[in-house]
Amino acid sequence: MRLLRKATNETVLLENGFLFSDEFNWKPVEQNQEYSVDGTLIVQEGKKKSGRPITLLSKTEKQGWIKRAVLSVIQDWSALQDEQFTLVFEYPHDTRQFNVIFNHADGAIEADPVRGVPAISDGDFYRATLRFIEVPDAS
Repeated sequence: MRLLRKATNETVLLENGFLFSDEFNWKPVEQNQEYSVDGTLIVQEGKKKSGRPITLLSKTEKQGWIKRAVLSVIQDWSALQDEQFTLVFEYPHDTRQFNVIFNHADGAIEADPVRGVPAISDGDFYRATLRFIEVPDAS
């Protein structure tokens, strides 16, 4: 898996093992139901055009880790406004790509050192949660 910064074509590699935790929670159809004064059900539906949350979790103690150096780059990128990214899955069974921004409303990044002590090098690993929102491509 990798994250591509579209403005500069810079890429960071994300270790395999991140869980797309809300993959099947997204409901692409919005629906409102009301009753008219005579008791008839009125249903209004519309297909959502964007806004799908994409949450990547380090779910286990042995996978989905991220090096401090990569996490620092992602942290810097998350502080940029009006930037879009491409999240690329690179699994044999899944090669989807998502145009995303960081989901700051839900906390874009959470991370804890794997060893439970402060990092001593950029190669130290963290368990992380990365939150994005899929948006239309602005380019």
